Amino acid sequence: MAQNFDILLSTQHYTRADFTALRAWLNKLTLNQISSLYYTEDDLEALGCQTESQLQVRLEELRDRLIQRATDNNPHLADLLRNARRGGTWSSKLVDYLVHAADQQLGQPKKADPISAWFRPRVANVFRIEGVKTLSELMDLIHVRGFGWWKPIRRIGAGKAAVIESWLGKHHIALGQLSVAEPEKTSESCVVIHPGDTTLVPIERILLPDALDGRQGLNRNRLFCLISARHDRDAIDAYLYKFRDQEKTRRAYQKEIERFLLWCITVRGIPMSSALHEDCETYKDFIKTIPDSWIGPKKTRLKESWRPFAGQLAASSQRYAIQAIRFFFNWLVDVRYLAGNPWATVADPRVSSKILSLDIDKALPNTLWEKLIHQGGILDQLCASADEILQKRYRMRGASAKLSMSAQFRLVRAALLLIGDTGIRREEAAYATRDKLKPIAGSPDLWELDVLGKRNKWRTVFPSMRVIHALEAHWQDRGQDFSFGLAERPLLSPLMSLQTKSGLAKRGQSDQILPEHGFSVDGLYQLVKTALRRIADDDGFDLDNWEREHLKKAAPHAFRHTFGTQAVAREVPLDVVQKVLGHASLQTTTIYVQAEKKRSIDELGKLFRGQQR
Repeated sequence: MAQNFDILLSTQHYTRADFTALRAWLNKLTLNQISSLYYTEDDLEALGCQTESQLQVRLEELRDRLIQRATDNNPHLADLLRNARRGGTWSSKLVDYLVHAADQQLGQPKKADPISAWFRPRVANVFRIEGVKTLSELMDLIHVRGFGWWKPIRRIGAGKAAVIESWLGKHHIALGQLSVAEPEKTSESCVVIHPGDTTLVPIERILLPDALDGRQGLNRNRLFCLISARHDRDAIDAYLYKFRDQEKTRRAYQKEIERFLLWCITVRGIPMSSALHEDCETYKDFIKTIPDSWIGPKKTRLKESWRPFAGQLAASSQRYAIQAIRFFFNWLVDVRYLAGNPWATVADPRVSSKILSLDIDKALPNTLWEKLIHQGGILDQLCASADEILQKRYRMRGASAKLSMSAQFRLVRAALLLIGDTGIRREEAAYATRDKLKPIAGSPDLWELDVLGKRNKWRTVFPSMRVIHALEAHWQDRGQDFSFGLAERPLLSPLMSLQTKSGLAKRGQSDQILPEHGFSVDGLYQLVKTALRRIADDDGFDLDNWEREHLKKAAPHAFRHTFGTQAVAREVPLDVVQKVLGHASLQTTTIYVQAEKKRSIDELGKLFRGQQR
């Protein structure tokens, strides 16, 4: 239930009177004149345009759809049409272009129609990035990939995919029959869990026995409920649906609720909606020392070896778990699913506050950072080395041996510089696109890049020229023209797809490299971690033992901290650092000041250590 299904444009059917009225409206006739000249009162009532504002909305929608259709047919018209829309001034020639677009029937889709003519812009843009522009290409994609065709596509989930398939199926006469073979369901897809069970499955595979599904939970509110939840699983789905547009938040809350639900059933033997104060306190103790049977390596949720926890929880993680469940129960009370919140009486686990709460000690010292990225440094040496030497040096085998290792290190160099010289998050680096990067007039040393950060807020960061040069080299390896600044392509792209279903689907079951596909967040993380481990284990570089251990532990986020500490050390004003890093609070940014102070004390301590009075 965590999907927004509103992805299709409204299926309005326009008459010739609508097109005539549009022409008149663009020529500055008033809405009152238009309604009296081209429509009867019955027409307006049937169209739901009994007021001038309703009629204006209809004409604006028709105009925008025709602009999109005309632009897709002739991209050279894009700027002219959008400028005319913005300024409200339409030449007769531009109106003729719209009329020509109107001649292509809007009421019935055709295979050659662009996706943008029928789907909302946010969905059409997702498919455009995938190289799918028309309805015919979309249907071919679905036919080739079959069931789960949507999984490799970012921001297209099961719910949106179902809406798309349903709409294509409704128009089978015009578009052809859509066939999506659904895999045969097995008895192992869902599991009924009982008290004392050692089998632990993720929430989407949980089937609750009738006695424990919460229909008769002790804490159920007997008054009118504001959600149509029959049992605890329905209530959980309804809550998670709130965060359908906040994927990271939804996953975080789902994880904590999932753990508590499994514990209630298998350990406590009660429905979640029967949990009382004593149960909550017991669960609080449970997550302090998690049994080994509940811990396992990070695996896909479809694996039988999946476990709810990846390790013991730190005190701060315990605190977050309790707070997340408390928020969930508060909401259940607010919608009158539960009569009260037993977690309201449970205190948060104590967490000792640290000055360096962001764990910025993981930031690379300036000396180590420069060893990596300065001209002629470690990464430059690797990028300039012959592939044969690198493949022997790092003992590359199998599919990896076919990859240009120097190109791979140029990709790593571009990724590290992009994060380390701008302070952006790994998610922002993974999703950054070329069309959002442009030079700054009058500033030869900097470019500007717009990134979408937390809370869906855009901000601008300023890559240095060494970042730009690194990106240019990476794009050259991809066979792409970096100078083409309008390309909606990711700044960073894998040079080889993995031998997985999603990887094979992305490159069409061939070895062709498709640079229009960017990294997933986890993919970028693994790229950086793998490269840093190889460098740390390489005896050919001038690194001491401490530096090698630091690199082994470093992750992409460490380079964001590296930017923050170095910016403060170079006396960049805090408000500037705050804006560039995207911190909501200046207090968060001041942590880097504290870190720089601590580093200064440590270094001066070394200078005077051992001296006598």
